[in-house]
Amino acid sequence: MNLFELELEKFDWELMECGCGDNAAHLPGMIRELVALDEDHGRGEGFVTALYGHVMSAADDLVPVSAAFVPVAYAALTGPLSEPARRETLGWVLRILGPAVDSESSVAADCVAAAEQGLWLLYGEVVQGTSLAGAAYAFETLMLIDEDLDRLRAVQAAAGDRLPWDLRSEEI
Repeated sequence: MNLFELELEKFDWELMECGCGDNAAHLPGMIRELVALDEDHGRGEGFVTALYGHVMSAADDLVPVSAAFVPVAYAALTGPLSEPARRETLGWVLRILGPAVDSESSVAADCVAAAEQGLWLLYGEVVQGTSLAGAAYAFETLMLIDEDLDRLRAVQAAAGDRLPWDLRSEEI
């Protein structure tokens, strides 16, 4: 069993509320589909997976499974993923963290705490990941959760062309 499967099995999905309003028992299968995306999936598109309305509500609100998704996503990133799977996984982490950092709810705090556990994984994605879009998503996530501005600036400079122009020129 790989790290992704171990992390996925750690949660009792049936006891958590899904973004669709049902219990989240169906979500592990959907997350497995995400990490199994092939190279031709959604070229140039973002957030085109079936997770929409499940990892977050259809109104982009955080739900209990939002916090569980983050460590599962990190575990998936430690294994071999296609570029679309890597891009989508990192995109969903960023999508969760955007509203989480501005909220004071317990679910938001759980999301931020889970995301902070993967700082080094995110930095690795920025400087040596296989997806340039994923590198951008990882860097944007880091700008939300890492308070070490000197490290952020150093990685921003080291990443160079791996980041789009707007993130390369972002004043940190």
